[in-house]
Amino acid sequence: MPRPENPLDPGAGPIAAFAVQLRRLRADADKPSYRVMAKRSYYGYTTLAEAAAGHKFPSWEVTRAYVMACDGDLDEWERRWRETAALLNRSGNGDGGDRNGERSPPDPAPFGTAVTLRVGLAPVDPTRARTLPELMAMLDELRRRAGLSLRQLVSRSREDPDGSVLARTTVSEFFQGTRAPRARDLLRIVELCGGTSSDLQRWATACDRLVDPTDAYGAVIRTSPPAEGTFGQPAAHYPPGGSMVPRLLLGARLRALREACGILPEHAGYAIRASHSKISRIELGRVRFKERDVADLLTLYGVIDPSERAPLLELARQTNAPSWWQRYGDVVPGWYEAYLGMEEAASSLRAYELQLVPSLLQTEDYARAVIRLRHPFASEEEVERRVQLRAIRQKRVAFEEPFTGDGPKVWAVLDEAILHRPFRDRTMMRAQIQHLIEMAESPGVGLRILPLGAGGYPAAGSFTLLRFDDPDLPEVVYLEQIASANYLDRPDDVELYTRVWDECAAASRPAKTTQLLRRLLREI
Repeated sequence: MPRPENPLDPGAGPIAAFAVQLRRLRADADKPSYRVMAKRSYYGYTTLAEAAAGHKFPSWEVTRAYVMACDGDLDEWERRWRETAALLNRSGNGDGGDRNGERSPPDPAPFGTAVTLRVGLAPVDPTRARTLPELMAMLDELRRRAGLSLRQLVSRSREDPDGSVLARTTVSEFFQGTRAPRARDLLRIVELCGGTSSDLQRWATACDRLVDPTDAYGAVIRTSPPAEGTFGQPAAHYPPGGSMVPRLLLGARLRALREACGILPEHAGYAIRASHSKISRIELGRVRFKERDVADLLTLYGVIDPSERAPLLELARQTNAPSWWQRYGDVVPGWYEAYLGMEEAASSLRAYELQLVPSLLQTEDYARAVIRLRHPFASEEEVERRVQLRAIRQKRVAFEEPFTGDGPKVWAVLDEAILHRPFRDRTMMRAQIQHLIEMAESPGVGLRILPLGAGGYPAAGSFTLLRFDDPDLPEVVYLEQIASANYLDRPDDVELYTRVWDECAAASRPAKTTQLLRRLLREI
């Protein structure tokens, strides 16, 4: 029987408080043994146990291994680790590894090390690369910071069962510049060097600009920057919804199988060495799938026939396909990615807006003004990237000319107060209202204005209803806040929001909408 851990008082200091947080994380993960955690993280179980003992502040490498073994949020724990390290730096009480509790990675760094946190080294920023040779030089620097030789890099790829295996000769040719890498190989190397999810997003953005999208080796290496006007354009080879459609489909089918067997989420999580919360995220399509986890769940649910397992495992592989918005990873928060995929995959979108014109119906100038309002400290470059992202969404979802009907039908109910509220200048608002008139006449859009005289309605805020053609996919209610979002799919919630939307839509007729917009255009 394992020895109980010594009790800790979180008020005893930053180190004790950090250790208590680690223990809570492990408890939330159904308290796996440290030997099990060691197998998951490639770290010694004694080292992991000492991280939560509270005797000294663990290095980031050990913390990251601990968090990975407990299926924690790496970005959140990176923030916590930095905050604790800063407290120790100010107090001079750091006692973990080297001075101030920070320790450089061993040679070589264990799998999962976050190399961008090494003391005294600026993070490698791939978005600054202008050519593919520059990008490969940065990748080589990342590899050296991780303390990995080519042989060790290849060996690590073989040890990790969830990713592709790299060939040593091929990797050598990548770094020598004699063979151009595929984007997925480059991102695999970043992952093996300990890149976080935010690191992978930045590298994916650079790959979109500089790496040939073909799956064949030997693509021509670009030695000059991309042509002006090509950056930020949506690639035609990305399917609508990216990986979101297979994620939603597979998640819904796994939930149906689990409920048919009467298995609780906690028991399903134990089968894949995860918490019940991860099962919830899997079934809602909020995360990418590991084929190994899906295989274990299918076995648990009694799906043994290879002909039944094969299509579900193929869906699991499709959940890791790249999406077009990955190139905008620096301006797309993680909580918003799911909506971008569902927006494209939906058969209909029904939005109710109380404050602003819906983003899919905004003009470029109106969108730029809204973005500056929401992100007052953003640089001009960041603002323009957000405007580009919005324009690409509009083109991919419903507004290509000529209208083909392949995208979702967009229904929008706008409160009339939106159009009366002073916003920037009259010229911009006139252009926006004229655009709304054109959209109201578009076959892909159903636009209605809820007049001021319509009285009160039970909609307390903006929301969007998403419906899908596939009967296995439930309708979803999307509620966006300032820095997060909620996705509701319980039938009772969907029914409530659907009734509210129907009531608002019934109070505004399409013919009166066009008349109202034309009158406002004359008055401005």
